[in-house]
Amino acid sequence: METEVRLLRWDDIVAEDMEMPLWQRLPRYLLAAGDIILTGTFGRYVAAYWRYGLFAAYPLVLLVLFGLAGILASSLPGVFGLALPWPVRLFIALGTFLGLTALAGPRLHLTYMLADWIFARDMMRQWRPGIDARAEAFAREIAAGLADPAFDEVVIVAHSLGAAWMADAVARALAADPSLVSSGRPLGLVGAGSSTLKIALHPAAGWLREAVQRVADAPGITWAEYDSHVDFICFYKNDTPTALGLTVVHPPLRRSIRLSRMLSPATWQRFRGNLLRIHRQYVMGNEQRYLYDVHMIACGPFRFADIARRGEDLPGALGSDGSLAAATTPLPSITDMPDR
Repeated sequence: METEVRLLRWDDIVAEDMEMPLWQRLPRYLLAAGDIILTGTFGRYVAAYWRYGLFAAYPLVLLVLFGLAGILASSLPGVFGLALPWPVRLFIALGTFLGLTALAGPRLHLTYMLADWIFARDMMRQWRPGIDARAEAFAREIAAGLADPAFDEVVIVAHSLGAAWMADAVARALAADPSLVSSGRPLGLVGAGSSTLKIALHPAAGWLREAVQRVADAPGITWAEYDSHVDFICFYKNDTPTALGLTVVHPPLRRSIRLSRMLSPATWQRFRGNLLRIHRQYVMGNEQRYLYDVHMIACGPFRFADIARRGEDLPGALGSDGSLAAATTPLPSITDMPDR
């Protein structure tokens, strides 16, 4: 069999926010945080999965702590009887705050998270033309793959916020040509550690809720969402349409997985306290056979529908040398798919 892998990249759009100087990034983040709080979106995060609320609050809490450290630093001279004029105290407070933000921010992932929420707000409110243009490009790429008779199956693997892009792009492709998924060519959608709700729970993101509805109502699609209780950056035990209050024809299959089972105990112990690294494990290599394996989904000989519904059989479907098991293989449809 052969697999063609295409990357639908959008990292350059987020990089625009990462490259923004702090004096621009900080006020834009504060506007985004205020938007999330005042629209009730933060409350909806907590209601969906309280741990995601911790993740969403983290950058703002860190900035508040840096601000308190600045106030404390500006007050210290007074403790020793040195009365400073208020402009000097303000300078010390701001200097401490900005210094901590600039120096400790990268180590504490604050720089990344400020950019992440700035981007998220622009996506929620459809304020950045580049996002819409990229989604249209993704839709065309997906449509071309589905229309190409050389492929027996198309599988889209979307991680984290990429799952929101996936829903939007697939919905656009379906809107342009509803027959794309009625030709008999399977389409698989993988939401790995999905953050679609990060966008879709905002009141202004009705466009994404409509996209989720369109995708989940379409026939011929196997949509599975994988989450884990140790991942604070996903919406554990939430399938996207249900969390949005949508009634759909084909709700996603929801699979809770143990990320630690994918790795050796030594590897897991090495980074188990790093939440961002844990969140990335969905799209990292397995060290042990498990019911979820992103490389098996993307490049293996199994149809995604079989993996999604019978993933627990996946470890036994291969021999010790990696070859397909005997005729008793637990995934019977693996032998009829030469290309994807």
